[in-house]
Amino acid sequence: MALMRTLALVAAAIAGALAYPLAARASTTAVSDGTTAPDFVLKSTDGHNLRLSEYRGDVVVLAFWASWCGSCKAALSELNTIADTPGSGRPVVLGISLDGDAARASSIVQSLGLRYPTLLDTRQAIGRLYDVEKLPLTLLVDRDGIVRGTWASAPAPRAELNRVLEEIGQ
Repeated sequence: MALMRTLALVAAAIAGALAYPLAARASTTAVSDGTTAPDFVLKSTDGHNLRLSEYRGDVVVLAFWASWCGSCKAALSELNTIADTPGSGRPVVLGISLDGDAARASSIVQSLGLRYPTLLDTRQAIGRLYDVEKLPLTLLVDRDGIVRGTWASAPAPRAELNRVLEEIGQ
């Protein structure tokens, strides 16, 4: 009888372990064009906590990246040109590092000379919230918090990004 109880517990534990990733994945909703960008708060490389909802009313470019991602560096550098665009109507650029090591992420920010805030998602909680599967991932969020453009696996083509910015009146 004790053996049967032990086997039942082991079987239940294995079933739970196998089902957990599926249940956890089901609780996240893929962020795509037309959906509301989930709010989050992360610490930036300069130590400030930044919340996405603080930028409601502004157009925001979110750039998910990691230090091991070669094409991410090109995407981040390209976004410097947007961050440097003169005028008060330019979009806010927020980089989101999915590196587990904040020092390594800060080193990349310095070496690339990034001139926009970079947020540290060292536990990849926001990466999971946004269902990031491929890097780099760039999202364009309008003034109302709606995702208006997504680009994955390569830097966002500047012409496409500019086109969507024009469509939303940026």
